[in-house]
Amino acid sequence: RRLRAGDRGGARDAISRATEFTLALTLPAAAALVAVPGALVAVLFGRGAFGPDDVAATALAVAVYGAGLPAFVLQKVIQPVYFAREDTASPFRHAAWAMLVNAALAIGLAPALGFIAAAIGTTVAGWANLFLLWRGARAFGAEARPDARLRRRLPRIALSAAVMGVVLIALAEALADGLAAPGLRYGALALLVAAGAGLYAGLCLATGAVSLAEVRSGFRRGG
Repeated sequence: RRLRAGDRGGARDAISRATEFTLALTLPAAAALVAVPGALVAVLFGRGAFGPDDVAATALAVAVYGAGLPAFVLQKVIQPVYFAREDTASPFRHAAWAMLVNAALAIGLAPALGFIAAAIGTTVAGWANLFLLWRGARAFGAEARPDARLRRRLPRIALSAAVMGVVLIALAEALADGLAAPGLRYGALALLVAAGAGLYAGLCLATGAVSLAEVRSGFRRGG
């Protein structure tokens, strides 16, 4: 709406804030899926005919798909830049190229890597599509480029997510017995998730990735 109204400054702010919000949610989620997929899959599905080999294979796929999560969501942030300028052909063209990348990797790597080739193809294609969308959107003007606040906060968000992922790996090892015990596994997983979320929130506040004032403002608007 702001682009159509000619408010380029407002459009840039809206796109940068949407990108910031998206990354603040998807980067820690991706870090968790990459760091501890085995714990998640084992607790949720590891029973009966779904044995250890199935858990290991599924966890690998979850980790690979998880690495593509930010790209899949960010595509939805950038696409409206094209639609606001009534350009629907470019996103379609970029998606077609990404589909070719997906097919080439999935088919080409399958003989050597098996089922995981499909996950690799999907994730790489997601990032390829995002890159094409971002590169094309830059030609529209400054509104599609990250503002100073986003450039300042993105490394802090990424650092917070990365540290959380490393700590989750260590915590999952410490909780290994609980995660494997039938009567404790769900509680141990809940503790793992809560600890990761709490640590990430604390790191974001400590590094300045988010501010307490913004959190309070968000709760007031939500209320």
